[in-house]
Amino acid sequence: MLECLPAPESPTFSPMHQVPMDASSSSPVTSTTTINLSRVYSTAVLQTKSFKEMLRITSSMDLAAAAAADHDQAQDFSGMLTQVLRPDRDRVLNALHRSKSTSTSLSNLISSYFDYSEKTTRLCLTLRRIVAEARRLYCPIHTLLHDLPIDSLSQPDCDLVFQEFLKFNDDANPFPHPDSQTFHPIRDHFCDLKRQLERRLRKSSSRIRLVHPPNPNPNTVLCCGGGAAITAYIPPKFARRELAFAAQLKVASRNTYVLKTDLDTLDSLVGRLHNTVEDDKRFIRLGLNMGKDQHTVQEVLKQLGKNHQNLGHYLDLLEQKITTCFITVNHSRSQLLKEILLHQTSSDSSHSQ
Repeated sequence: MLECLPAPESPTFSPMHQVPMDASSSSPVTSTTTINLSRVYSTAVLQTKSFKEMLRITSSMDLAAAAAADHDQAQDFSGMLTQVLRPDRDRVLNALHRSKSTSTSLSNLISSYFDYSEKTTRLCLTLRRIVAEARRLYCPIHTLLHDLPIDSLSQPDCDLVFQEFLKFNDDANPFPHPDSQTFHPIRDHFCDLKRQLERRLRKSSSRIRLVHPPNPNPNTVLCCGGGAAITAYIPPKFARRELAFAAQLKVASRNTYVLKTDLDTLDSLVGRLHNTVEDDKRFIRLGLNMGKDQHTVQEVLKQLGKNHQNLGHYLDLLEQKITTCFITVNHSRSQLLKEILLHQTSSDSSHSQ
């Protein structure tokens, strides 16, 4: 990937921490602690083994894509999905096919979660391509800002800048418009799925309370009309099955919320980058309309320089968030598959006894 846009130095934040009041004074004693949030984030996320491994995989994919730019993009995209998505679709489908679940509604919900999580990974792969396109788009601008003496441009310099401005203006904004349907459908799917999972989880929880009442008794007494009572036996198999269903629902519900939140963050970053590119295009079009004179070219370059560091910073943030989203998807899929396989193992053991 072209690394034409270096990220600026991260800001340092200095929150004020209140401590107990001094015994000899009526004023509170205040200490100032400087916390570099970027360093904390880097240690907690960017330096983890999972992040580095995913970064290695995606970086190798970028190199392969650059070396085979003329190949079929659909086939290339499918190959990327195979490298990134874990557990893959075949393993998930095999587990779902072997699942002992007798609940069609549960099976549909779990299948939907795996489907939407895969679509999230596909979306993130698309966003990675968009980031690469944005870096290529801005590479000539970065070179101009880095190499040219902006305060003392010659006429050949102005001619060169003008030509690069024309190319930049002709290229489309790689980032989708904030009002586009890039994120809305998948986020809506996750919102609907979250509501269905919670409703099904409440149903499962009520069954579990029936199986495990506050004062457990192997026989459950059910009251009937006229004061009569009957004793109902609840099979252990039913209890194990319902507990397994609840465990799967909890994992799917929790991670549905997490992925929806990640998509919100990605949407925000993409929208900001789209608007930044549009602002640069407006300044460049203004410069093109005014001509090649030195003053006009200088002013447009200076304005681009003001936005340039922020653009590079947000591109890096988006790339990092995409990588962490890959990891989150895989972790959530692994958790859910583990619960499914655990239920299968438990069911097989009970049948063998």
